Amino acid sequence: MNSADDKSNSALSVVIASFSGEVALRRCLESLMPQTRGAEVIVAFRSNLSASLLTDDRFRDVRFVPAPADANVFQLRSLGVRETRGASIALIEDHSIVGPGWVESLMSARAAGWTICGGPIENDSESSAHDWALYFAEYARFMPPMQSGEVTILSGANIFYDRSALWSCRSTWDASFYETDVNAALVKAGHKLHMLANALVTSRLRMRLDEALKHLFSGGVHFGNFRKSSSRSSARWLWVIASPAIPITMLLRIVRITATRRRDRFVQLLRSLPYLLLLLCGWSLGEAAGYLRNSPRQGMPTPAPKG
Repeated sequence: MNSADDKSNSALSVVIASFSGEVALRRCLESLMPQTRGAEVIVAFRSNLSASLLTDDRFRDVRFVPAPADANVFQLRSLGVRETRGASIALIEDHSIVGPGWVESLMSARAAGWTICGGPIENDSESSAHDWALYFAEYARFMPPMQSGEVTILSGANIFYDRSALWSCRSTWDASFYETDVNAALVKAGHKLHMLANALVTSRLRMRLDEALKHLFSGGVHFGNFRKSSSRSSARWLWVIASPAIPITMLLRIVRITATRRRDRFVQLLRSLPYLLLLLCGWSLGEAAGYLRNSPRQGMPTPAPKG
């Protein structure tokens, strides 16, 4: 669908970026489909899916959209969003299970007029020390419990947009959907970010250590470049010089969040610490590299309507 003004047959489209394999995708769909109530569901996937999944009667209303085998999660999101027809668009990833009432929470937010919303992200209890490290590195800021209301950050692994708002900054996400860029563009245009405490998903993100390091490094590169592009050039070298302190700064934030929300998670945090420090160092190196890269600014959206 190429225009925000094209007629929609659904109030909600759910885009699932699928990169974790068929078992994870099946589990994700099994949690989502009983809640959809006519919502459009699109799976953007990069690996072969079995006939048994594609022909499963429970998933007959799911639209499967293939992507190149080397597509990353940000490209999968973009591909899926471009295929949507709903008046509102939610994004999740295939390693997640949506909690009871997830769709209902999103639709209530839409009825309240909220244009950009997200929910908490829990971690699967059957996780290794390495899995917990990846969770803390990726999702600690979204660890439940969280309060509903206005926030400054949301995760692209559990997020919801008004279609017209999203299409107002299409140049920002048309090739790769980084929620950092999209949300910053929309906030600059006058929109607000909201947390929905009940829109919970539970993640079971699994990556080999080398994959996780590559993923975190890439994320750091993008964030460094994003931060540099929205600030004065003179600040670049200060950030590069300060980059060795990034892992400690991030670790202290994770410790503070854990202490505030889930003190019982300190056991998992201590077990995961060697892996976590390695992952945070990977991010730090990527962020420093991002400050040193040259790339053009992203397109900016039209302002949001007042009132």
